[in-house]
Amino acid sequence: MDRVLPIDISIYSRPRIFQEPFFKITEAVGAHSVLWSFIFGPSFYWKKGARTEAVLMALAAAPLLQLSHTGPKYSMSLSAIPYVSAVLWAAFAALAPVLLVMHYRRKGWVESL
Repeated sequence: MDRVLPIDISIYSRPRIFQEPFFKITEAVGAHSVLWSFIFGPSFYWKKGARTEAVLMALAAAPLLQLSHTGPKYSMSLSAIPYVSAVLWAAFAALAPVLLVMHYRRKGWVESL
């Protein structure tokens, strides 16, 4: 019989605090990151300092709003929302704790205990 390994979802269940070593700036990552990322999208990642993730989310979400030129005016239309962009937006939001932890570790931030 195969043994099934449990899935570790501690990245969602407990808040994590990262600190930048030189300036002593701290940022919190946790379940609240999913909500704020879903609501504010790329601007949330930008505020957290994850510029690459912000740009990627903005590019993935660009087709959500279609820019149509009607005469002298430009208008935004939500009539034909591409499903792929909506799924990517939700994926970026759901993976916010993971992406932020990876970002802070990549930048050399230390996790506070």
